[in-house]
Amino acid sequence: MKKLMLLFALSTIMLGACSPYNYYSYKSDKTDFSKYRTFAWLPSKDAKGNGIFDNSIAEERIIEATSQALSKKGLELNNEQPDLLIKYTAVVDDKTRTTSNPVYYRAPSYYVPRVAYSGGRRYYYYQFVNPFPVYVGSEMRKENFEEGSVMIDLIDRATSKVIWRGWGKGQVNDPEKAVEDIPEVIEKIFGKFPAT
Repeated sequence: MKKLMLLFALSTIMLGACSPYNYYSYKSDKTDFSKYRTFAWLPSKDAKGNGIFDNSIAEERIIEATSQALSKKGLELNNEQPDLLIKYTAVVDDKTRTTSNPVYYRAPSYYVPRVAYSGGRRYYYYQFVNPFPVYVGSEMRKENFEEGSVMIDLIDRATSKVIWRGWGKGQVNDPEKAVEDIPEVIEKIFGKFPAT
């Protein structure tokens, strides 16, 4: 019984650990990230947000989580002489995907008359027949859904070029949860940040 409970607990943890977002990043190959020590945020007018991310609560969470992630990487906030400028984009787009669902034909159930012999006597009875479903093809269906993405750009102040971009994107089922999950999404985005 204990093994069963342990197995159930482990499977619950593993399913709960799955993230609805996918994370990506790319960087400039010619950049030495160890030379960067400070960062500052570009003004809010340079940031882009729409839908559920177009509000001060989402903006505050993005800025706070990104600043914490950069601090963990050894960078300090310095609005006077920053090495890096930070810009974010957080959007929700309407998307469509095509799914294929199998179609089965199930013949109706019926009774078949039968005859059986036992002890020299004949018995009549009906046997119930329930045929197996038969695969006959698939049905294509279009589904509409919302996809949210959060993107962080690190820009070299001296050259004004993006040196690193990280982003996470995934399906948004619950707008409230999407805003609450911003710190976790930002943390996983910076999991792709190169070691300094």
